[in-house]
Amino acid sequence: MRQFFFVLLVIISISSAVFAQELPELPIVITSPVMSDFDETAVTAIDVLTVPILPEQVSEMAQVIYQRGMITGNNPQVFSKVGDCMTASVEYFLGVFEADYDLGDYDDLQRVLDYFAVPARAGEFAENSFSNPGLATTSGYNTASVQDALWADPEWCDAGESPLACEFRVSKPAFALIMFGTNDVLFFEPDFFDYNLRLIVLASIENNTLPILYTVPWRPEFPEKITLFNQIIVDIAQDYDVPLVNLYRAIADLPNQGVDEAEPIHLSIPETGTAGQFTPENLQYGYTVRNLLTLQTLDLLLTSLKVEG
Repeated sequence: MRQFFFVLLVIISISSAVFAQELPELPIVITSPVMSDFDETAVTAIDVLTVPILPEQVSEMAQVIYQRGMITGNNPQVFSKVGDCMTASVEYFLGVFEADYDLGDYDDLQRVLDYFAVPARAGEFAENSFSNPGLATTSGYNTASVQDALWADPEWCDAGESPLACEFRVSKPAFALIMFGTNDVLFFEPDFFDYNLRLIVLASIENNTLPILYTVPWRPEFPEKITLFNQIIVDIAQDYDVPLVNLYRAIADLPNQGVDEAEPIHLSIPETGTAGQFTPENLQYGYTVRNLLTLQTLDLLLTSLKVEG
């Protein structure tokens, strides 16, 4: 009996050491945003069209956030979508990789599709991260509504829980694809957009989920304001040293700058085939380009973070 208790104590000690594993310290001091700190003059000095389209490297900050997520139980094979209709539309954004797709010259990206081909939530939920519409993205969302419990899905979310917090709790994602701004330009002033987007990024970091930001497409009705909002997005990505996909630059030279001519709140869609077919013709459309850039960014992360699989 004494030997049994000795073995039991050893097991408990080892288990406690594992669960008490110390989180690596973030290389950047994170503080809560203050709306009055917004400096529009400094932000407008950013030239979005010279910012790289894809992350050129994975920062120490990104590596530490990912490492912390692995220690705290986030799923390395799950990413969450956080955004408005252009992110929620699984028919055009990422969900296309569940059916009719053609990687063409980018067939090395198949490993990304294979790696994330696991259920995005626990239980009997069958959708993976590509086909999962997510709990933090829907048509009409902006940076405020995704943080408001009023808009949470009652089937999955707890009382008083925001769509963003609910998505992070339910999916335990290692990564979060975040794109806002298209709807925000209709309602918010720059300082409020900056404040809200920083709160979203902060919530992701606090959940040890690596945020991946996107600049947003051109809005012909608000050309100057959308430029400013994209400058804000770049500024936030640089401040937190997290990955940025410069979609705005990537689609700037496409027909109608990559947005639907009739409904410029949406990216353009290929006339034939799908946005998952990376042919030269289909890469002239906004959704196809966003799909390609997203896979390339995830591929960079899997390589740089030395993710197995």
